Amino acid sequence: MAASLLILFLPALTHASGEPEKVERTYVTAPPAPAFQTWEQADAKSSGCVSCHTASDRKTMHASPAVVLGCTDCHGGDPTVFGSNPAVAESEAPGQRGDKHAEIPYSDTAGGGAPRNYSAGYIAAMDKAHVLPQYPERWPNSANPPRSYTHLTQEAPEFARFINPGDLRIARESCGACHLPLIQQAEKSLMANAAMFWGAAAYNNGILPYKHSILGEAYTRDGKPAAVSNGVENDAAMDAAGILPKINPMPAWETVPPADVFRVFERGGRNIGNLFPEIGVPSETGAIQRLEEPGRPDLKQSNRGPGTGSRVAIPVLNIHKTRLNDPFTWFLGTNDNPGDFRSSGCSACHVIYANDRDPRHSAIHAKYGNMGMSAQADPTIPKGESGHPIKHEFTRQIPTSQCMICHMHQPNMFINSMLGYTMWDYESDAPFMWPEKQHYPDDEEIFKTLARNPEEAAIRGKWRDVDFLKDVSLLNPQLKDTQFADYHGHGWNFRGIYARDRKGNLLDAKQDKIDDNDPEKWKKAVHMSSIHVDVGMQCVDCHFSQDAHGNGYLKAEVMGGVEIQCQDCHGTVDALPTLKTSGPAAPKAGHDLALIRNPDGKKRFEWVGDQLIQRSAVTPGLEWTMSLTKDVSNPASPNYNEKATRAHAMSRDTASQSFGADVPLDKRAHGEDKMLCYSCHTSWTTSCGGCHLPIQANAQTERHKYEGGITRNFATYNPQVARDDMFFLGVHGGIKDHKVAPVRSSSALILSSTNINRERIYIQQPPVSAAGYSSQAFAPHYPHTERKTETKTCTDCHLSKDNDNNAILAQTLLLGTRFVDFVGFNTWVGGDGEIGAIRVTEWDEPQAVIGSYLQRYAYPDWYANHQKAGQRLQEAYEHNAGTANCIQLRGEYLYVAEGTKGMRVYDVASIANKGFSERIITAPSSPLGQDTHIASKNATCVQLATTQPVSYARNQNARKIEANQEQAMHAIYKYAFITDAEEGLIVTDIDTLADGEFRNNFLTRAATWNEGGVLTGAKHLAIAGTTFYVVTNTGVVALDMDDPLKPRVLATVPIANARAVQVQFRYAFVTAADGLHVLDVTKPADAREVQSAFLRLSDPRKLHLARTYAYVANGAEGLAIVDITRPEQPQLYEMFNAGGKLNDANDVVVGTTNASLFAYVADGKNGLKVIQLTSPESQPKFYGFSPDPKPQLIAWRETAKPALSLSRGLERDRGVDESGNQIAIFGRIGSRPFNLQEMQKLYLDADGKPWGVSDPVPANATTRKTAEPKRRP
Repeated sequence: MAASLLILFLPALTHASGEPEKVERTYVTAPPAPAFQTWEQADAKSSGCVSCHTASDRKTMHASPAVVLGCTDCHGGDPTVFGSNPAVAESEAPGQRGDKHAEIPYSDTAGGGAPRNYSAGYIAAMDKAHVLPQYPERWPNSANPPRSYTHLTQEAPEFARFINPGDLRIARESCGACHLPLIQQAEKSLMANAAMFWGAAAYNNGILPYKHSILGEAYTRDGKPAAVSNGVENDAAMDAAGILPKINPMPAWETVPPADVFRVFERGGRNIGNLFPEIGVPSETGAIQRLEEPGRPDLKQSNRGPGTGSRVAIPVLNIHKTRLNDPFTWFLGTNDNPGDFRSSGCSACHVIYANDRDPRHSAIHAKYGNMGMSAQADPTIPKGESGHPIKHEFTRQIPTSQCMICHMHQPNMFINSMLGYTMWDYESDAPFMWPEKQHYPDDEEIFKTLARNPEEAAIRGKWRDVDFLKDVSLLNPQLKDTQFADYHGHGWNFRGIYARDRKGNLLDAKQDKIDDNDPEKWKKAVHMSSIHVDVGMQCVDCHFSQDAHGNGYLKAEVMGGVEIQCQDCHGTVDALPTLKTSGPAAPKAGHDLALIRNPDGKKRFEWVGDQLIQRSAVTPGLEWTMSLTKDVSNPASPNYNEKATRAHAMSRDTASQSFGADVPLDKRAHGEDKMLCYSCHTSWTTSCGGCHLPIQANAQTERHKYEGGITRNFATYNPQVARDDMFFLGVHGGIKDHKVAPVRSSSALILSSTNINRERIYIQQPPVSAAGYSSQAFAPHYPHTERKTETKTCTDCHLSKDNDNNAILAQTLLLGTRFVDFVGFNTWVGGDGEIGAIRVTEWDEPQAVIGSYLQRYAYPDWYANHQKAGQRLQEAYEHNAGTANCIQLRGEYLYVAEGTKGMRVYDVASIANKGFSERIITAPSSPLGQDTHIASKNATCVQLATTQPVSYARNQNARKIEANQEQAMHAIYKYAFITDAEEGLIVTDIDTLADGEFRNNFLTRAATWNEGGVLTGAKHLAIAGTTFYVVTNTGVVALDMDDPLKPRVLATVPIANARAVQVQFRYAFVTAADGLHVLDVTKPADAREVQSAFLRLSDPRKLHLARTYAYVANGAEGLAIVDITRPEQPQLYEMFNAGGKLNDANDVVVGTTNASLFAYVADGKNGLKVIQLTSPESQPKFYGFSPDPKPQLIAWRETAKPALSLSRGLERDRGVDESGNQIAIFGRIGSRPFNLQEMQKLYLDADGKPWGVSDPVPANATTRKTAEPKRRP
């Protein structure tokens, strides 16, 4: 077994513990910069400065000659000190004042960088003229230092002003005479305080009960944590607008009680005190009764109450210490990666740094590179050193690359998608990104890498080296799987998104397929950046002054701070644009965009004849003609587009499907009063399948917030699945009038912890939200990926007339597709007399499946060892059980149906803990202290309404639910449901296992039901909302479980010798002795078998539906892979038996790890088989919605008893059930998934019958005509 390399590196993190020496200084506070003065007065404040800084790009930093300022008006310092020629041959050795500029050789060819060997006299003059830091070791030269964080707030405000007059702590003094209102707005903006991110993180992970954030980052002039208020009492209108009355600093993580219900956070600790003692040292406890029990160590994280010891909220620790999307504008950028160079405060945006060489992203600044180097006229600023602005000037010509420094991460709007990129998954073009020989970094390298880049995978990859990282995009001509961006915020890599069909074929601009081996494929393929980017637009071309600075109010979420909307510039079907802002943050009358002037004095927007022109705010001379919706929808206009008109002006008549501009607004299906424009115009949405944050106790790192300082514990940040093929719809919050909007998966966490003794005390556990919903979060989202051709089409949201989009609609409606399920570190196997956990992935990041394509490249040595071992998996743990025909892991509990032994819930919290001799237990005490067993005659299956941890009890506070604008959780999420061949259906309340209180861990029957013997012989169960499908010997019984304790029969479908069932949207797939049967369950009460859909198989047992394929465990023939793209016409795609090695298949589950798809098969007498279904090598189309599987056996493990069943993975794309009941938390106030009635409107007509659409406009389409519009508003 390979020990976790992170554990080996942890002592190195104490390197950060050496505090620098503080130099006590007396500061002279410079007067505030004046609004008016003469040039004579201003020059007097620059006279000494320019004796050394002999040239400047902008004398005053401002382009306007009307601005009259001297150097010390902005920076402070002493302008009466004059320098001399710093280049003296006899100067002393470099570094005499800790100035590392001395180590940079002078070079005329490098652009005139000044010599760095200063004379003693020059240094003395410089020290006297400059404002010096109290911690000079942290500020060794004039460049922005890497990762300064709280080092800035620990310095005097006078020093902050000297290095950056735009810093928010000091900007009122240096900039306030002219710009005070903007400064006040910027101080309260989300860019400064991150109130939405902190509030969502606290609420989504159950830490605080407030969906309206009460947290945000701010500082006083002296660098102390600050609370910020609006200064006025909130009224109802302000509440509705998402305005927060006040934000408070994030509490210290050491004192915040845990919200997680992991077993280690329960009460009853003995050995861990209220601080952080050594663990496992007898002298620390001083009492024999507090010694650790061999093989059963005390895991409870404190011997006192919540918020003491290690019994704290780990996500809060992550915000304080792990680099997520910080630093915010109170701090300098980290200035350590290409894409991370910026200043703080006003200068964070208005002073441009070189971050990206792509002209589409950086416009006129692209030529300056991506390493934050200077092109200044000032001879004292070195040209070959990172951390300097391009020019000494403020500008409104701000490129997108400056915005991307912050907005490249999920909690920070993820604007990568606008540029056509998403996070890299470690697999595409792996041979170029991982070293040929497995890299074993030493402690120092690990520490340095993780300080710069929080993803643990970087410590092994080539991109740990900044010299490699900065030129990753230069690899693009050689790459076959993707193309990389030239920016690397956080040290990450971002892969390009290209147009593909649902099978994953690359498409060109004409929507024709491109051969995977075409050497010109990247030139032909359509890069899925926003159409706005394609015409040359930068962020500031849509987001004007108020969007950037805020409007002076504290905002709860980003959308509430945006004043622009699509129709402000493009108009509607019925009206030309008014050029008045109308978004949530717009003033009542809107801001008049026609009044905006660009830096060159030209109008930003102007009507020229019949055309509306917009001119670039960044690139001089660039302009474009606006696309106007009214023209596009008018057949008399030369710009008429029938496809677009069909989308904009479709009637609600599902029979005629007529469309046209004369369809009244209230009769339109997609009116702008009902849905947001980008619901259709979105080409793709980023799809985050979760992040793993493993906490390490043996680490000392600095806090990134507030007082800073070094404390124990550190977590890396590890994206798990980042795809571009998922599209969801839901309902936006009140900020956007509850309109239909795209939804994205949103930074769902799973948490692990390794204690001081290197014991993994919990692994891969999802938190639960404050509302009781799963923390596998979703949120309405503006993807910034508008396009004209590659948009969403009719069949992305409505039934296809070809009936080939059942899986697509399951995804769109957020019902889930079972494709991106998270199986995790272990695969859980139920056997005929035992249960077990078999380790199937690495523990180190990336957590590659053992034997997989990713393991081959990330861990070549360990992959080779696996092959030498004959692909046998090396680690497994078992426990005796009954006949485990059905098992399900949720949280730290394993639910097992054990035949005549009934149903039992096992405690598996310590499955990865080396300190435990028995890792799977029935209970940590006798049955008097915990009893999670339900006795029954013959328990055949146990199912939970979701595999995501939820808490029904948390959802029962009506006042809290109303205040947070949440929905009530359905009662089915309170229970586990057990089928018993003799007793029928048994219901037991399992919410007691989700309350963090172990003293009530007792399960009893809440109901037993088998009315009229209808469920006699029950053997399997599928839950689809409040409709349950129970398999009996004679068929499938559909039950109405709206009242979980009073089942009601809806329908019975006879199928002889039925065995198992799963549901995907409108269809249930049933295995029986003779083959695969398909039921139409569009209306569960009318469930019927589709006779023509029967597919004969020899011995089908259990099955797993993953998008357009059904994976059927088919006994001796192995794994039957069935194409169910058209559910009523299933086709056998492949019968896979791994060359005869897979010959007793009983069950199968499917899940995604990184970019690849895997199947796990319970192969009866042979144990477990692991099959890689897709990889970049076997299936170049692996980025498709449902690429054809190319199965390869990659690992196996025998089991002592025949393997009968497997636990399904954690659902990652399911936010609502088939009855419209919400499962997962939605991260915007008032937002939610569709309810059942809203879902049904997309596919059922007024009579309740399915209706269909086609993507091409039908030749006989009813198109209504309208007259030529009057030009100009």
